[in-house]
Amino acid sequence: MMEWLLIIDGGATKTACAVVHAESGEIKYTKSTGGSNYQAIGAESATAILQELLIHVQQFLQSQAVSQIAVATFAMAGIDSSKDHEMVSAIVHKALSALQLKITTLIIENDAQATLLGVTAGQAGALLIAGTGAIAYAFDGSQIVRAGGWGHRAGDEGSGYWLGQEVIRAIFRMEDGRGEPTLLKDAVYDYLRIHDVTELAAWLFHPSYTNAQLAKMGAFLADAVTKKDSCAIQISMLAAHELVLLACALLKKTGYQGDVFNLYCNGGAIKHNPLIFKIFSQEMKSMYPQIEVSLCQHQPIYYLIERTKRAYDNL
Repeated sequence: MMEWLLIIDGGATKTACAVVHAESGEIKYTKSTGGSNYQAIGAESATAILQELLIHVQQFLQSQAVSQIAVATFAMAGIDSSKDHEMVSAIVHKALSALQLKITTLIIENDAQATLLGVTAGQAGALLIAGTGAIAYAFDGSQIVRAGGWGHRAGDEGSGYWLGQEVIRAIFRMEDGRGEPTLLKDAVYDYLRIHDVTELAAWLFHPSYTNAQLAKMGAFLADAVTKKDSCAIQISMLAAHELVLLACALLKKTGYQGDVFNLYCNGGAIKHNPLIFKIFSQEMKSMYPQIEVSLCQHQPIYYLIERTKRAYDNL
């Protein structure tokens, strides 16, 4: 009997879903919408976003001869504790309750942890994600450990949000005369269609402002770096150092002894800024010569499919 795998990637900026043929691993349906981290938008909004996606999934499956979902993985941002897991589980079950989806095995876990299990194919390894937030997970073959990912109010240094914050701060310093000129000002002003620093301040405190919007400001760093903008270079270098601290803290938690070990990096903050990745890789290799640092070559949903397929194969 034909069965399906359902993957939901609930990030802070975007929520994506994929319906996959369980045996072949072929993706048959995809769709995405806004972020579903309940810590950022609230439980009610997160439930509504998931339900919207699941309605489309249900409509797709109703057009198929068989609609049974063998394994459904909800890889969700915002699961940082057992209490968070209870909250997100309640959100997922509430979103599912109004639908007629038949799911045999339901997996609900932190999105970074789920991605780790997919990217390492169940082998020992580590994953550092610098997206809207910054978090790192490692699997030593028997246990999973974590560092970072405590949210923008606690730090998230090196993340897209942190980069955006540094970009905005640099512009305010420049406009005040407290900091050096930077190309980042024109890039941000053009993007927001504003003309002066008072409008930038108004944007920051507007009711429609979101952390995801601020995270987008960090995307202007890479271009400014190529143009030798001193401010952009300094921010990028500091981000790399912060991510090194995160990775080192993770390795200490694993009890790393200097063996060959794969460290994968993902997330727009590190993937789309070559200087950050270059400095990060150089510093990690200088301290840990046996560490193999590489960028993930696929979108996170691909690794979540791998994680879900492994769960299916083990049923």
